[in-house]
Amino acid sequence: MVLPSSFELAAAERKDIPTLARIHVVACLPDNAFALFFATAAEFEDRVTAMLKRQVGDPTWHHVKAVDKNTGILAAWASWNTPTDDQIRERDAKAAAKEMNAAKDRAKGDFDFPPGLPQYVQEDTDRWLERSTRGKRHMLCKALFTDPPFQRQGMGNALVQYGNQRADELGLPIFLQGSPFGYPIYKKHGFEILQYLDVDLREWAPNAENNDKGYGNYRFRYMLRLPLTLLPKDTSTFPGA
Repeated sequence: MVLPSSFELAAAERKDIPTLARIHVVACLPDNAFALFFATAAEFEDRVTAMLKRQVGDPTWHHVKAVDKNTGILAAWASWNTPTDDQIRERDAKAAAKEMNAAKDRAKGDFDFPPGLPQYVQEDTDRWLERSTRGKRHMLCKALFTDPPFQRQGMGNALVQYGNQRADELGLPIFLQGSPFGYPIYKKHGFEILQYLDVDLREWAPNAENNDKGYGNYRFRYMLRLPLTLLPKDTSTFPGA
């Protein structure tokens, strides 16, 4: 993969966590839905930091950063999760026993979402992933964020291409949840929309019932990209799945 000369990709490290968390928050805050997830930006950043501390260094997670060559500034990042066979079996067994609706049932490394809109969205996403990936090896694209001053410089495209190339090498499909702002870049790189979740944000925004205050319908898109090279059929699912 040929990268533009202005930046380079590298593995993110634990020392990068504060910067990764800050970029996550500043990239999300202009989004009406994410602005409703947490009461303050500080709380949002604390939650992201705690999540990253659980993820970075875990062998099932892959975090990649884009660094501006001229300044050395970490300007964008993305992450992918590739659950192990045992993790998928454990998740599937829990899903078969009951619908996931408590923190202990959520996948390792995800937010411990507070009640309300965040939990509602996460539980719907979890149900879709359980149905779509039951007994199947797969990758999850969990994050893609660019610091606003560095947007529209090709970093997001390069990170998506990096993840796609990794999935092709492993012969795995990639699943993700795309926001209205984020899904076009995934569509551009071969992801297909499988399902929607429509949320009327007026039902969740304080005092917005009679005056929408800029809130309205918000559509999450559940997306899939198949690998260019598929694993043999007899290795794509687990025995007894």
